[in-house]
Amino acid sequence: MSAPDDSYKATWNARSTSLADGMLAVDGSADEDVLARTGAYAAVQLRAALAPGPGQHLFEIGCGVGRLGAQLAPEVASWTGLDIAENMVALSRQRLAGVPGARAFALAGPNLAPLAEASMDKGWCVAVFIHMDKEDMVLYLREVARVLRPGGLFYFDHWNLAHPVGWRRFAYEVDEIGRSDPAQRKDVARNQFCTPEELRLYVRHAGLELLFEHSDSPWVQMVVRRPDGDAAAALTEQARLEAARTAIACTPLWTRLFAEACEVLIEGVHPATMLARWRSLPETGPELPMFIAWLAAVWQRQPQRWPALPA
Repeated sequence: MSAPDDSYKATWNARSTSLADGMLAVDGSADEDVLARTGAYAAVQLRAALAPGPGQHLFEIGCGVGRLGAQLAPEVASWTGLDIAENMVALSRQRLAGVPGARAFALAGPNLAPLAEASMDKGWCVAVFIHMDKEDMVLYLREVARVLRPGGLFYFDHWNLAHPVGWRRFAYEVDEIGRSDPAQRKDVARNQFCTPEELRLYVRHAGLELLFEHSDSPWVQMVVRRPDGDAAAALTEQARLEAARTAIACTPLWTRLFAEACEVLIEGVHPATMLARWRSLPETGPELPMFIAWLAAVWQRQPQRWPALPA
């Protein structure tokens, strides 16, 4: 009897057999409205980090259902979405069918084979490196250095093990593994965690130069550059990124709301309790309505997990 296929490809294909399942797999979005909200929020960060222009060619590692491609592809010359799962690629193509210059390809492994060397101006990988072994992440970073044109930029993020909320999220994974059958292979798509120092090493040894880092949140956010020998241009980009830091970085409010969402998803607080708490807060930006919509939709999709509270 053959062993079950627990590869990245099989795992993510199994989690994206429908659009609804694919959206949940991407970022927990339970409907199109929430997907658009979370996509719009991340797109603001990407615009600030990468400053994409109408004549530029962009790529995305782990495009999923096209959550971010739908936001940014209409603004550039081309967007190439890449994903390990054919089902995700099909959903992305379906959702971006009317966008000129948008295309998507399935990958065979940790490489960017559909892209030629020095063919891309900019790219990103949002909340995807966290779901793979670190060796595979480094292989992708090497490929980023290959496909970027000299001076091209790439944004990525990762769970931040050195942040208190990041550690709390990691401790949950540790406890889950402690309760699991030790004879079973760990989930290939489980959340994985890095320190900022570790990520700096990976970037440098992949042949990229680090221009920007923000690590004062559960995420480490980085912008890296393919070196081109132009130190002045690199310094100019660094100055631009520093000026845009507040637009790129996850905010303290985002960190607070994420930590409180973990109280629901991990620690047993009822969604109704948390939603009441959040709705009592003053709305000072996009984070609060986004988290409220996200949690309300998650609850609506899983009523058996959280029955309505007694009146």
